[in-house]
Amino acid sequence: MTVQVHAFAFCEIQADWRLAKQGTSDALLVHYVLAGSGTIVVGDQPPVSFGPNCMVIPPRGVPHSLGFAGAIRTVTAGEALRVLPNGLVALTAGDGSRDILLACGSISASYAGALGLFDRLHGALVEDLSSDDRLRHAFAFMIEELVQPGLGTQEVTSALMKQCLAILLRVHLKERGTRSPIFESLRDPRLVPALATILDAPGESHTVDSLAALCGMSRSVFAERFSTTFGEGPIEYLHRVRLRLAAQLLATSPMPVKVVAASVGYASRSYFSHAFKAAYGMGPNAYRSLRADAAKAAEPRTTAFGDGLPATGSDRALAGHGSRWP
Repeated sequence: MTVQVHAFAFCEIQADWRLAKQGTSDALLVHYVLAGSGTIVVGDQPPVSFGPNCMVIPPRGVPHSLGFAGAIRTVTAGEALRVLPNGLVALTAGDGSRDILLACGSISASYAGALGLFDRLHGALVEDLSSDDRLRHAFAFMIEELVQPGLGTQEVTSALMKQCLAILLRVHLKERGTRSPIFESLRDPRLVPALATILDAPGESHTVDSLAALCGMSRSVFAERFSTTFGEGPIEYLHRVRLRLAAQLLATSPMPVKVVAASVGYASRSYFSHAFKAAYGMGPNAYRSLRADAAKAAEPRTTAFGDGLPATGSDRALAGHGSRWP
């Protein structure tokens, strides 16, 4: 498993208020409840309660709100957002009272570098981690960092968030196995050989027939079972895995687009670019530039007087590009 923190914020919610978020299409929002109790509402689903030391994970890309049941005021993340001089991002619902205090991250969690474990999550996942001493201490450490931020607060808190998410996945796999909504896609063991082959070698020339043979099924039975389990056909799934891996490579490596395309199984650069644009709304070069600009905008710059101030583009990056931030 690889976990990368794309952004970091803390949310402070006053009693009788709610904070509404749009969600992101290419990353997962994870909320760490450091203090207070409330509910999360995802779309038109019933509210789900949370308390201190809970991790709250809404489905990726789905609007949701957090706060108090029966709240009389709701504010959007864009309206509540402010960037502090030390580089922290604050989302404030109300007057700044911390009746609910959340550490919020935008995190890309993937299995074998390509499979989004949370893609099949349809409702809010709320996990009470109070019984785990390691996580309880991590939550307490996050509170200290937020209440009294210092040098490296963002990096320290991001590392704690990564630790908590990794342990959450471990706990779910150990205690719930495939009954967990996170691991729903692994529920049919007969499909595991095909799934493992796609993830281990996404660039190979897989076909429905070759994948079906690995599972000992006929072409038609395999295609039906795969579609039922994953919500899409095996070749559509393969292309999604390839494109997600390509997006990772574009964001983290200097490899030319042609090399990235070939490494994930596309012989034609133009076909790859067309497929990538259809999936991400922009071409590979534009996506790479956007990710690079977002990374630069998130870094604090130093003024002539030596003051650590947020980059001049931070506010625009935070407030204007909804696919990267809460």
